[in-house]
Amino acid sequence: MKKMCYLALCAALVFTSLSVADIPAVEELVSIGDKHTESAPGASRKAFGQAEAVEKIAEKKLAAEMPARAERKAQAPAAEGAQRIEVYVQWACMIADNDIHGYSQGAENATANHPYTGSREGPDFDCSSLVYHALDHAGFPLIAAWQKNPDYYERYQGRQVTGDADTIWPDMQRIGGFTRYSWEAVKNDLRRGDILCYPEAHVAIYIGNGKTVEARGVNNPRGGAWRTGDQGGEIDYYDAYGRSWTEVYRYTGAR
Repeated sequence: MKKMCYLALCAALVFTSLSVADIPAVEELVSIGDKHTESAPGASRKAFGQAEAVEKIAEKKLAAEMPARAERKAQAPAAEGAQRIEVYVQWACMIADNDIHGYSQGAENATANHPYTGSREGPDFDCSSLVYHALDHAGFPLIAAWQKNPDYYERYQGRQVTGDADTIWPDMQRIGGFTRYSWEAVKNDLRRGDILCYPEAHVAIYIGNGKTVEARGVNNPRGGAWRTGDQGGEIDYYDAYGRSWTEVYRYTGAR
């Protein structure tokens, strides 16, 4: 009978939320259960009393843990979102810190006045492709969303891997989880990872302390050149304020 008791106890530890620390309490209840079932005929009644005692302990422990479990469950999506935001911010900063990455809109878009070379999908990037790749690197399927966008074919016949500054928000709507704000509404409460956008022309990633990381272009305030790689401030850190931003896209949670 004692062997049956410990088998029941082991099963409780495995299949309930009980831990080894609960063994003394379980044994005490089992002892009480034994006293209540000593007069019962046969071993099965006693085993039932022991199992019932273990179940009571498990129920009590589970009830005590429910508020903390609910809080952890509520916090989990926010924590995961914050981690993913940090991943794309750090990825973009890594690109800016390595001069093998410069600004280009791709050789296919070159003109006499803008003789771009190489690719805009790496190692060089333009403003929007940097944002698309950064978010995609963090697990936000923005590139796949772009390739379902009608503009993917209408503008580029399916040849441009990532979209433009004015397609980022429609593509974010496709993947969900992002909220659009006007610049005026949130300019005094920017958060790390916010996407700052002037859809007609430019987009950047806000990294905090009034700074962005962005592919600014060859004709930026710090110099540059049309060849591949960064010959100045082509992909670099800039002041977020005093610019032409009109919209801010912020990750607020998966739908």
